[in-house]
Amino acid sequence: MNKKAQTFTLEGVASALILLVALYTLYQSSLVISPMWNEAVNMQMKMIAQDTLKILDNPKKEGEEYYLDSLQGMITNLRNCQLGVDCKPNDKFMEALEILLSSRGFDYRLELHWVEGDRINSTVLIDKKPSPNAVAASRYILLMKNEILGSSFSGLQLYDPVIFEVRLIVWRP
Repeated sequence: MNKKAQTFTLEGVASALILLVALYTLYQSSLVISPMWNEAVNMQMKMIAQDTLKILDNPKKEGEEYYLDSLQGMITNLRNCQLGVDCKPNDKFMEALEILLSSRGFDYRLELHWVEGDRINSTVLIDKKPSPNAVAASRYILLMKNEILGSSFSGLQLYDPVIFEVRLIVWRP
């Protein structure tokens, strides 16, 4: 029996297996499944959420109260509610959200976050359950303590000025 031929055969089989494993690994590592369409849709929804918050961020005119359909007006007019349980924005603000989001086929959840003492508190103002493809946008609102005296925040230990984070979570139903 020719031992040289047998060695060359084993070398050939071993090198073929190594080459096969290397090619398989290279193919698997370069195969990237990227749902580009889904990423574009999520980016568009995030921009719509950010634009909605920007539109609703209306500063007051000098000497007047905040507009009821603004983020500031919504926060300062949260009255007669227990924070974290049953707070709902005023009707004008809800109407503005309906026009900006629901009429375009989006569903949404609205949350409000603030610092009280050494804790970060939050309340859900519009409690709808987001889908897995939901995106979030935030906007920070700065109010002085004297601007929230008549609201549900007046009895809390808040720093002056008070910073609120309004978080809007948007998705397509």
